[in-house]
Amino acid sequence: MTKKASSEAHFIAPDAYPQLMSSRAAAQAMKVLRSAETEVKAQVAMEAHVPPMRAAILQYVDELEHAAGDMLMVFEKVHEIRGFAETAGLITTGRIADILCRYMDDMYRIKKPLDTMIVTLHVSAIARAARAEDDDLKMGEVVAGELAALVAQRLADASR
Repeated sequence: MTKKASSEAHFIAPDAYPQLMSSRAAAQAMKVLRSAETEVKAQVAMEAHVPPMRAAILQYVDELEHAAGDMLMVFEKVHEIRGFAETAGLITTGRIADILCRYMDDMYRIKKPLDTMIVTLHVSAIARAARAEDDDLKMGEVVAGELAALVAQRLADASR
């Protein structure tokens, strides 16, 4: 015999949950998590994952470049790049990907067609930034600023 599930949600107050550890143990855990030693260990662990993350971003960039015309694929890949690029040390790549993501999201939201020239410019800039040996922040800021201005103008035009 099966019991029919109730269709009503039951709210449980946070204090009503059983405690996983005592207050003293929780305080000790927080002390360890906030310690300089833990911070150093976390930084070392993150840095160890940068090369594989960079390789993954470059794979996404290759797929992004081969997705020409397939806006759904461009949308998916650029959102992945945006999410991981900065963690992989590709700050400019992430910034440009973020601008393209916001453009695509906003154009879909207002139900206007994407300007393929804008998408192509962003894809090219993302690829170039991702493959640069050194992430040149000054030049990257200039490029990202110009692309952001172009997107802002196109979005303003599309909203009229």
